Amino acid sequence: MKILAIDASVGVSVAVLSGETLTASESVSHGMQGELTADFISQTIKSAGLEVSDITDVVVGVGPGPFTGLRVGIVTAVVFAHARGIPVHGICSLDAVAYKYGKPCVVVTDARRKELYWAQYDQGRISQPQVAKPEALAEMFNGVDFVGPGVELYPDVVSGINLELHASALAEIFASGTAQLVDVAPMYLRKPDAVEPTIRKSVL
Repeated sequence: MKILAIDASVGVSVAVLSGETLTASESVSHGMQGELTADFISQTIKSAGLEVSDITDVVVGVGPGPFTGLRVGIVTAVVFAHARGIPVHGICSLDAVAYKYGKPCVVVTDARRKELYWAQYDQGRISQPQVAKPEALAEMFNGVDFVGPGVELYPDVVSGINLELHASALAEIFASGTAQLVDVAPMYLRKPDAVEPTIRKSVL
């Protein structure tokens, strides 16, 4: 099994796993979803010593996250997989952080608007991803470890460990056979900030 993993929920990351070995891992900064191009993916695969045709499965993080990032990541994964006739699998992006941590925790990432995306884990995800204020999470999970990129945003409220969210962990979860697979569709949890303007009817 040779897995290409893509996540654009927090920044952009791409990873290639061959068998049980992570052979390539690349990332770009938050807000740089435009860098997730076919060339970027091809170069990552080549750096793993593989050809694009060697990939057998595509794994993509479906969020939660911002509208634009999720859309770019999922469309890229689906197009790559369909063009080659291989399966594409969706995994909640928060699962990647929990997998790396390996202990009971609450994973938190930036939801903007002074809120955090979160989900609770104990040998797997035991709650659906949700959105909450940091103060509410601190009250709900007193004594539980907070981990993930959201920790650095509110260190005085949800103190914990700032673990990176990276596609490499998505590949490892899938290869382990323990992934909680979900639909390959964006997990927004809220309406996008940018909306289509409505056309007001003129009053005659």
